Amino acid sequence: MSRGQTSPTLSGKSTAAQSKSYTNYKVTLFLSLLVWAALVCLYFYGESYKVLRYVQKSITDTSPSTHHLSYSSALNVTRLKSLNSLPDNTTAGKVAKPPARVMATAPRVKQAPKARPYECIFPATDPFDPQLKSVLKVYPPLNCSKHTANIVYLENFVAKVNHSKLSLVLSDGYNFSHCWCKEIKCKDGSDKAFEYTWTSETFTESFGLQPWQENIMTECFDTRKRAISRSYFPLIRIKNETERFLKKNYQKYTAHNSPLETLSILVLGIDGMSKQHFERAMPKTRNFLLEKMGAIELYKYNKLAFETFPNVLPLLTGHTPEEFYKDWHYNRTEFVDQINEAFIWTDARKIGYRTGMMLDTYDLTAFHYQKKGFKQSPVDYYQRQTVIASSRDKLMRGNDSNCAGDIPEVTQIHDYWLQMARTFGKDRTTPFFAYSFAVRITHDDCMLAYKGDDVYHKFLQDLVATDSLDNTVIVWFSDHGPRFGPIRETYHGRIETSTPYIFFVFPPWFERKYPKLISTLKINQNRLSSHFDTYETLRDLLYFKAGEKTGGKLSERGISLFREIPKERTCQQAGIPGEFCVCGRLSKRKLTNQLQNLLGMALLDSINSFIGHRNSSTLSSFVLSKNSKHTINKGKRLLPANTSDSNVHQSSSDILSDSTSSKSRLPSEQLRKKCSPLTLLAVERVYHVTNDQLQSLKAKTYRVTIKTTPGFGLFEGLVNYKRGESGHVMGDIVRINLYRGQAECVQDPWLRQFCFCVK
Repeated sequence: MSRGQTSPTLSGKSTAAQSKSYTNYKVTLFLSLLVWAALVCLYFYGESYKVLRYVQKSITDTSPSTHHLSYSSALNVTRLKSLNSLPDNTTAGKVAKPPARVMATAPRVKQAPKARPYECIFPATDPFDPQLKSVLKVYPPLNCSKHTANIVYLENFVAKVNHSKLSLVLSDGYNFSHCWCKEIKCKDGSDKAFEYTWTSETFTESFGLQPWQENIMTECFDTRKRAISRSYFPLIRIKNETERFLKKNYQKYTAHNSPLETLSILVLGIDGMSKQHFERAMPKTRNFLLEKMGAIELYKYNKLAFETFPNVLPLLTGHTPEEFYKDWHYNRTEFVDQINEAFIWTDARKIGYRTGMMLDTYDLTAFHYQKKGFKQSPVDYYQRQTVIASSRDKLMRGNDSNCAGDIPEVTQIHDYWLQMARTFGKDRTTPFFAYSFAVRITHDDCMLAYKGDDVYHKFLQDLVATDSLDNTVIVWFSDHGPRFGPIRETYHGRIETSTPYIFFVFPPWFERKYPKLISTLKINQNRLSSHFDTYETLRDLLYFKAGEKTGGKLSERGISLFREIPKERTCQQAGIPGEFCVCGRLSKRKLTNQLQNLLGMALLDSINSFIGHRNSSTLSSFVLSKNSKHTINKGKRLLPANTSDSNVHQSSSDILSDSTSSKSRLPSEQLRKKCSPLTLLAVERVYHVTNDQLQSLKAKTYRVTIKTTPGFGLFEGLVNYKRGESGHVMGDIVRINLYRGQAECVQDPWLRQFCFCVK
């Protein structure tokens, strides 16, 4: 074989080797790529795992309803560098923030807005709604000029005869003879009986009173020795022994506590007037409070109970009657002295305040209606005897009990507080706490408030004119709205009965010196409040500290108005029984006759159980079927058949079950003999109650009004109803029309509204 030729065998081997080498190369390259791909996958898998762990932890630590992060967003985060610098821990409620350079490219996570807490909303009612025209009765101003003239007046504690008025009281042929003064005192151990303990010499011009005389009646005669006029004067006199005691208390209190202020406090109440009716009937008084005195009004002030006593007691003590029955063993028909230690005026006296109380009637006050009043004077200045003597004077009363001779009766209260302000108001070292409550004008008919506007307006003008308010806080309030009358039967009346008014008047300098306190009070103008909160505010004024105050808590029944009340506060949290709560909307719903009757019978059966009678009708033992809206099937009874007489009523409301036992004092047997069982005449009205703050929406709540016989009583209450179950009465049932003359056989004030005495 020549050198230039290639061997066929060698040539074939070379080609095969080359082919094998190329194949190995491809395999190696493929394996290398596969390894690199695997490494890349492992890298990204590890990084993704880190991110997913981070996202999972963030979501876990965050409220599930407020933060959302999509999976695609998580994958985008895997492309970020320096991911290992992300913190492992997060703050509750917030996603942990990555470094700034990461945030520059990271997608934003939007946070859903926090759910707004439900706020108590009072129904919007127009006090001047044209629909009210048919139930409003506008009276002219109180005019007492036609009554027997008061011919004696007082000037600097000197009784003087007004000879210009003698002709108004003398009969033809008779002349003026003389006058005398008598001192009035309560009989020992009684708050309803009085006696005259001293009589002056006769006078025809004037007579100077002694410094210790507080309660005076003047009586004048004609020449036939017939009484022609009497006048009554409750007086504020300096009591030396009392002053020594109070000054000692004041010095001790200020030395140990160094209060920033010792403010005098004047609490003035009027019975049975809503804030809407106050605006309607007393515009002069209201405008003077707001415009001339700078008063601050609360707009969501809710009553606590049906009548006066359980409303003013929380305002003055911070407690309910039921709490006193249970914890103090208070007997409501006995003397109120049993609980006098709990009243705020007792606290005031302990720290050197002069204390006073003035009530305008002898039988209808919170402490005397179906009660014995006070065995001992509860305060330093308590002119009960003058009120009793004046109220029973037929010569001076005439046909209008709002007049005491030719002057309005309520002016006696007003004059008393004018004396108090002049005597103690100008000196910061002689503070006073005074409480008064006027029943007479508005108790039986809230429309009579129109008569009192001029009288109250003048009182406020005179009070300002004393120039004695520079250290005095005025609390101007009512206990509840109208309980009876045509307006009570309207939609507006159902709202107004639970919305009393309250105003706070501070000295002009107070807001400048304590702006934070006033700004907080103004915030609370639109927060749910009650008499419990007023009590706490009075205590803050009494023991005055102006430091930083923490906000109120939902767990607190009473919150001082100088602390911010939570916006989401409910009636239950504020201690307001559900049947009186205004935080809701009333709407008429088209209901079947069967359902209306069922709701009405639920009320009726409860009422009859209060007066010792069992279920009044077989209709109450029926409930609406779950399967049909219109058929009625037999079901469980509202009251079990084996319910004992001693506990015949069991409401779904804890408030009622607690209070009923303390109210129902007579055994059922006696009540059955005294009170006739009531029968349903009609279901007058049914409103569906919608309340965003209701704890449970499983049952529907209705405000039901029924008419019963005998007596034509109108009763109102809340009934919870769930289909397939019987109606359950929530809380108290109240009577919304007068029952005078129907329940004289029962003394218990709560039971009287339900009892029609068997003749």
